[in-house]
Amino acid sequence: MIVGIFLIVQDKFNLFNISWKDGTIVVNDEFEGEENSEGTPSDDEESYVEIEIPNGLAVRVGVEIADDDLERSRGLSGRSSLGDYEGMLFVFQNEVNNPFWMKDMLISLDIVFIDSDNFIVDIKGNQQPCSDTYCPSVYSNENFMYVLEVNSDFCAENDIEVGYHVVQYLHD
Repeated sequence: MIVGIFLIVQDKFNLFNISWKDGTIVVNDEFEGEENSEGTPSDDEESYVEIEIPNGLAVRVGVEIADDDLERSRGLSGRSSLGDYEGMLFVFQNEVNNPFWMKDMLISLDIVFIDSDNFIVDIKGNQQPCSDTYCPSVYSNENFMYVLEVNSDFCAENDIEVGYHVVQYLHD
């Protein structure tokens, strides 16, 4: 009964950084906004993804979209910081296995590879920016259609693992 009262108060006043959606508790430190009746972001919202983790929880990440060659090649290069629950989602037209690299990066990243069925197929954690003399390519062990780049150690801190499902709420 107390949980029910809490959920009613939370729904009305949005006091905490959690919400109840389709029987799932969603935890997020930085996202604000309402969804429309289709469950997609309304016009005044940013795009985001939710990574479903065990026990019905989900981690929400606000994302910038890189869906063409120029945006994908630029990526997050030159950024000196990234918010705790922010990232970039690279979108390909079909499954690929292209290498990624950390050229012109200023921050370390976790690189999350996601297949066409929206399941995480590989995670390359704590990828370091290239040095002046060395810039290795980062490959996935599996083909992917999407890549989510987030701050280094994000996956470990949020218990995100290969096999977890990702739901996309992308705004044009």
